[in-house]
Amino acid sequence: MHRTDPACAAHPIEAFARSRSSIRGGLEISALALLVSLLVGCRPPALETRIAALEVAADRQAVIQLINQYAYGLDRGDQDALRSIFLPEAVAEYVGVDTPLDVRLEGIEAILAWLRETDHGRSAPGHYMATHVVEVEGDHARMVAYQHNRDVSGAGLYTIDARRTPEGWRIARLHLDQRSLAMHTPDRAPATNGKDERQPAQ
Repeated sequence: MHRTDPACAAHPIEAFARSRSSIRGGLEISALALLVSLLVGCRPPALETRIAALEVAADRQAVIQLINQYAYGLDRGDQDALRSIFLPEAVAEYVGVDTPLDVRLEGIEAILAWLRETDHGRSAPGHYMATHVVEVEGDHARMVAYQHNRDVSGAGLYTIDARRTPEGWRIARLHLDQRSLAMHTPDRAPATNGKDERQPAQ
């Protein structure tokens, strides 16, 4: 990331522009001074802060795009789309909190093979991702996101560790904790007098 040279605070062109800010054309001179400062490698501290914030925001969006493309690849059975978002040495873990799901896959080929085996085809989108929270630290990022799997009436929490590469952000580790919604649907008694009454807890 570009760092502000302390000497920029006293750049002669900027100082001249400030001295002329009260006369006609001062704004144009100030704009010219800013442009020259950027060209010679100087950035005002406020601009530096804003650029840094925009860079982090762009990184967060790029990491969120990984889980969106993952869901798209799952629903369409698009192995190329899935391959493009993982590192070759990526690890994927799928754990069922209350369902018989417990698998750890090492390497992109193992991940893709397992996804092919468990893909039974679908006529409509089945994976929905939401509530993304992303923390970026340098070239590493961690994201947590909720998912709803319509095919198995399940909900889950994805945790993804991503790494920046020359080609962009890629998934290094993917972990899913999935829970069956059907097993947590409250039992209901037949409606009485037009009201839906829950059975008392056992």
